[in-house]
Amino acid sequence: MRAQGLNLVGTESAVSNDACGLVGNSIALTYTQIASLFHQYREELTRRLIGMVKSRETAADLVQDVYLRLLRLGDQHLVEQPRALLHKIATNLAIDHLRKEKHSVQGFDCLDTAMAVPCHAPSPERELLGKQRFRLFLQAIEHLPSRTREAFLLCRVYGYSYQEIAARMNISESGVEKLLMRALDRSCRALEAIDNAE
Repeated sequence: MRAQGLNLVGTESAVSNDACGLVGNSIALTYTQIASLFHQYREELTRRLIGMVKSRETAADLVQDVYLRLLRLGDQHLVEQPRALLHKIATNLAIDHLRKEKHSVQGFDCLDTAMAVPCHAPSPERELLGKQRFRLFLQAIEHLPSRTREAFLLCRVYGYSYQEIAARMNISESGVEKLLMRALDRSCRALEAIDNAE
């Protein structure tokens, strides 16, 4: 099959005469010429491949593959149009990539994507430790004096303001603050004891 704009020489390849300064003549590319072609057309090939594969990273990988394919051809094949050959190799690689992507098993792709997302849920061990700490914290609250416990629960569980607690308990706001400070102090000491025991 002959691609439009390509003049294949020998069995496999064609390359651009604009890169080598030859018109109508075939040449065998040296490594220096291949490196020069790669640097000269890298951005052009990248833009073309981004349009095809819709990913800058994939396009950059494919451009590297184009260079490797061209190196494999080396001076074994005669080339008339190096630029056309680069574009033909790039197009073929993009088509191969898209075919592989299309035929890859969707379940594995979804699973890989899901596995790449970090899980913010605690591990079972941390969850168990958290439940144990919470249970011990509740026990510490139960052992508070009744008025201290009542002020603490009204504030932290039911969301009452200091003013509302003071009115309900028939004490001053500073009295509420003192009760809450005692409750927090005792609960913090209880949690420290738990942490030190671990």
